[in-house]
Amino acid sequence: MKERSITAFTLIAVFSLALVMGNQALFVLLLGVVLIGAYEIYALRKQELRPIILALIIVLTIVGGILDNAYVSGFAMFSIMLMFSLTVVFEWFKFEHVSYIFILMMMLVLAIQSIRVVLDIDRVVFFYILLGTYMTDTAAYFGGRFFGKHKLIERISPKKTVEGAVIGYVVSAIVTFVFGVTFAQSYINMPVIIASSLLIPVVGQFGDLAFSLIKRHFNVKDFGSIFPGHGGVLDRVDSVIFTLFTFNLIIMFLG
Repeated sequence: MKERSITAFTLIAVFSLALVMGNQALFVLLLGVVLIGAYEIYALRKQELRPIILALIIVLTIVGGILDNAYVSGFAMFSIMLMFSLTVVFEWFKFEHVSYIFILMMMLVLAIQSIRVVLDIDRVVFFYILLGTYMTDTAAYFGGRFFGKHKLIERISPKKTVEGAVIGYVVSAIVTFVFGVTFAQSYINMPVIIASSLLIPVVGQFGDLAFSLIKRHFNVKDFGSIFPGHGGVLDRVDSVIFTLFTFNLIIMFLG
């Protein structure tokens, strides 16, 4: 618990400093985090792959992330063709490698694209999304620890409880809404605040569970070990990837 807390406070301090320094510093930091996540994708099956695949994942993640949004669909087409071509060239590169690498890599690419959209609105909005995401995690953790009795989805995450999930949702929805009305209303309209405050707490939990399912599929406890007590980058950004996607979808329709 002590190690987990120290890591959490360190991460908060680093991201707070980046937030204060401005959009460019924050984006560079987040890009670095995403690239570590790209390595973790490779590490899931590195015993079956070759370093060329690691280089490919990193290059494609960077290129896809910095491309103009209008070219992302073309980037996805190119990536699919390239990866399937590699299955023809290299006997050791299989269809199952293509499927999980492409899906997880595109999640990172779209996460970078989503971050760029949010930062173009304002850093306050990015903090609003992070607040909603991690407030859910924190409240659900303590809610489950003190009040949890009924397992949520035991086959995926045995420690999560229904009580924890409900407490996490309610606390996060209230805190996120209050923060949105108080600080973010200058940048996003009220329908977006309402929809985001209601959806982010539940979608974030689905993101957490989805990535837990991935870990169970690959039979690993964590995606990495860069954050003591917290695992790897993908263990920390699983929920926020889903909430970033959700916010971007909301502003497409309501923004």
